Amino acid sequence: MEFHDRLKQLRKEKKMTQAALAKELTYGATAISNYESGHNQPSISDLKKIASIFNVSMDYLLGVNEIRRPYEPDKKTDDFEIFIDYFEMLEEKSKKELLLYIQWLLTRQEGSISDPYSDSNSFSSSSLQVAQKPEDFKL
Repeated sequence: MEFHDRLKQLRKEKKMTQAALAKELTYGATAISNYESGHNQPSISDLKKIASIFNVSMDYLLGVNEIRRPYEPDKKTDDFEIFIDYFEMLEEKSKKELLLYIQWLLTRQEGSISDPYSDSNSFSSSSLQVAQKPEDFKL
C-alpha cells in the first residue's frame, strides 16, 4: 500500500474529513486531496505530524510495512524478565511441560477445573507442588 492509499485509509478509520485533517495540520483545504490523489508528497516534518495524528509509525504511513506502532513502551515487568531467565534455563522437555502447566492454570482460572490449592491437605498430595520462595531458585 502506498502513502496516498494509507493516508486515506487512516483518515477514514478516524472518521476525519480531508478539511479537518488539513486544519489540524494547518494546511489549505486542497493539500490533503492532493496527497490522497498522489499528486503531491508531504515533507518529512509533515509526515511526522501525520504519523503522530494517526498514532502510527512513519514506516506504516509510507506503506513500508504493516506494523502500526513498533516502538510502544516496553510493558515487561521484572517478574516477566525473571520468568524468561528461568524459562531459557530449561531443557526442551521441561519447556513443553511448563507450557502445559500454564495452559492448565488458564483453564483453572476460567473455572473449568477445581483449585487444588483451596484445601491445604490436597496441596500436600498434589503433583503440582512448586517452590514456595523465589530465593530457593536463584539464578
